[in-house]
Amino acid sequence: MQARWKLGSLLAPLAFLALHLGALAPAELAPPVLALPALAQQQEPPKAPQKCLKCHDQGRLPCSEHPSAECEWELDVLYCSEISGCAVCGGVGWVDCKDCEDAVAEKWLVDRRAKVAARKTALKFIDDAMKREVRKGESAHMVLVWEMEEMKVEKRRLSRHELLHLYLKRLETLYADFSARLQVNEKLFAGKPNIYVWYMPQDHDQCGLSLLEQNAKGGVKLLGPTPRYTICGNKQNFRDDDALHRNIVHSTTHLLLSCVAVPGWMGNIKGGWMDEGLAHWFEDRYWGICDNYCYQEQNSNVDFKGGKFRLAVRRMVAEGKAPPVAEVMQQNVDTLTLPMHAVCMSYVDYLINQDGAKFYALSKKLKAKVPSGDALKEIYGMRPLEFEAVWKAFVLATYPTR
Repeated sequence: MQARWKLGSLLAPLAFLALHLGALAPAELAPPVLALPALAQQQEPPKAPQKCLKCHDQGRLPCSEHPSAECEWELDVLYCSEISGCAVCGGVGWVDCKDCEDAVAEKWLVDRRAKVAARKTALKFIDDAMKREVRKGESAHMVLVWEMEEMKVEKRRLSRHELLHLYLKRLETLYADFSARLQVNEKLFAGKPNIYVWYMPQDHDQCGLSLLEQNAKGGVKLLGPTPRYTICGNKQNFRDDDALHRNIVHSTTHLLLSCVAVPGWMGNIKGGWMDEGLAHWFEDRYWGICDNYCYQEQNSNVDFKGGKFRLAVRRMVAEGKAPPVAEVMQQNVDTLTLPMHAVCMSYVDYLINQDGAKFYALSKKLKAKVPSGDALKEIYGMRPLEFEAVWKAFVLATYPTR
């Protein structure tokens, strides 16, 4: 009241002057004075939003049934069997914060519970095939069964649960890299790759027969619209995490190539050079070593030049001993020689770095049974002999000599 009176007293002389000048009517003076409290309220600084000290305004908290760090892992996946049976969080890893109201977070939790339940039902076919519940997870673009024991990664021994999440993350990294290099999007993939990794050989055998309709001591793949891969990953077959990871990258590349665009396997219709070449290329890209050969997966002792393909290819080209391109591009996967495997990686290295979209277009031609020479001419504008000349120049200019 005191503030209003003071301001009113200041305005009174002005109102008197305005009345004598005929500018304002007395009734028009009241609204501004009456509106002053509202105006003062608008000019107050906005109040800081209330902070929930318990959840830090996330609207959710880690489930008390699981370590907080493990709850963070669940944010990167759609489903994880390790916590899917939890009665508290419903397999989400998170629960509602009761100390605050957050409609968005509450809806997210409800939706996540429903999706976890749906994915559990969708993946039950694996448990049915194995006649027991197995450890598995699903991410945006991959399904992984991880029935392995604890394992050392770099200098730290990881639990089976953490390894499941680590390998799902690694598979998503490969998927993103594959998509970026070939310039494709998720709508072009016919199916979601399933990778099954077992510690016990008998589980690997059972999985192969039940889910891939075949089995072998080494890795087994089902290629095309329902891409699947099973492998026994114990130390009898893989000396360490790097060796197993490299095998899974190589084999998953085959799955991705077989199910992108037109589903099908080019490796048995004279497209072996691209099928194996691309899988080797990703091995070389991440490790600089290529030591996986699909046609001899039952023989873990296969080796060509210690897996140093770039060095081996340069030497073959420099000495005039590289297999002819025209011959290599007529082979299926199971007829490629070891030197051919090395040059196949190098063909892919040249072509994919020239233009990833063209490489993808070339893959579609090979799946359609277009001869490699004709497809190469149509997409890249080169016949095999022309390609051979520029490829050799590329190798001599860019590959290491030692």
